[in-house]
Amino acid sequence: MRFFFQFITWAFMPILMPIYALLLVMFSPSQPIEIGLNNSLYLFPLQNKIIILIYFLIMTVIIPGLIYIMMQKMNKLKTIEMDDRSERKIPLVIMSICCICLLYIFHSIDYNLPKYIYSLCLSGALIISLFTFINERIKISLHATGVGIFTGFLLAYYSEQLMFKIEVLAIAFILSGLVFSSRLFLEKHTMKELILGYTLSLLITFTLTLYYPFVNW
Repeated sequence: MRFFFQFITWAFMPILMPIYALLLVMFSPSQPIEIGLNNSLYLFPLQNKIIILIYFLIMTVIIPGLIYIMMQKMNKLKTIEMDDRSERKIPLVIMSICCICLLYIFHSIDYNLPKYIYSLCLSGALIISLFTFINERIKISLHATGVGIFTGFLLAYYSEQLMFKIEVLAIAFILSGLVFSSRLFLEKHTMKELILGYTLSLLITFTLTLYYPFVNW
């Protein structure tokens, strides 16, 4: 059982959750309320989907992941999971900067992307920045934060789709339960720390994704 929950912890690390969310909405059939490329990631051209995923992979997984590994090698981090609250400030700032840079990159592209791409970047930057300050006083579960962003994004996206597979939302809540269970079983967090991270990230992501203004910078 411990091996299973350890697997859940590593398979659904916070930096991977935006990638999983994008994969689901891009390749799970759905029909937007208003037919058009700019309000549907499923109808988006395959080539564009791949490019977007590559950008997210580089900026939110590979770059911060390599920096965290380097920090661990330099004894700045005890573990990649950042169990010690005092170790989290610099990694969180790095991740927030990566999200802001990614948002800037997408807005610099001379092509109108669906608002969901921008909102996911902004949600990550805002949530991580907020949690950097909260972390000074209260330890928040980053795993719960990641799955909260994942769930909030899916809820907002599919609320603007006329038809979609309800199983996708079921996956989000099942996954949330598994992540909660793994962190509790491994004694990494209290229920309060999990609920706080999950609820705040879900609400912020849901709101920003739903109401993000479609503008060119």
